[in-house]
Amino acid sequence: MKSILVLLERVVGVLSALATALAALLMLAITGIVGYGVAMRYLFNQPQVWSDELASYLIVLVVMLAIAEVLRRGEHISIDLLVERLGARVRYWVDVAGMVSVIVVAGVLIVSGWDMTAFSADMGIRSTGYLAMPMWLPQATLPLGFALLGLAALNRLLRLLTGLEAPRETGGHKS
Repeated sequence: MKSILVLLERVVGVLSALATALAALLMLAITGIVGYGVAMRYLFNQPQVWSDELASYLIVLVVMLAIAEVLRRGEHISIDLLVERLGARVRYWVDVAGMVSVIVVAGVLIVSGWDMTAFSADMGIRSTGYLAMPMWLPQATLPLGFALLGLAALNRLLRLLTGLEAPRETGGHKS
């Protein structure tokens, strides 16, 4: 069992690292696209109407690519006002319940995102912006991102349940 968990940890780690690296590259591309749009608008009086639309689609992709790594690192925003007052054993079960919740929500969003993407592709729906982008392209980022998130949560849940990982400490800011 331990070897399967180690393999899962490696697979999730590699997928998450690749997705995060792609997200970082996309952030550079977004910066370039927005900078280009601003320069063309204010320096050359030639607005590039497509740049904002493309940047917004890429921002969604960046978020979807990065959420798994954020979960792996334990850096999601959390409100631990009550949890920090609980004992270690109860915090453990809160952490387990949290990972189960993430897996369930991710599963629901994968299915609904897939349905939405398939519907848009079947119907030929395009954006109403200047790019007239096939909407299935940006919509496909949702099931992708939530699949990565669900996989990272499953990995963490299994590590918690087998004792390979302790519950995270509370108190989001470290002094």
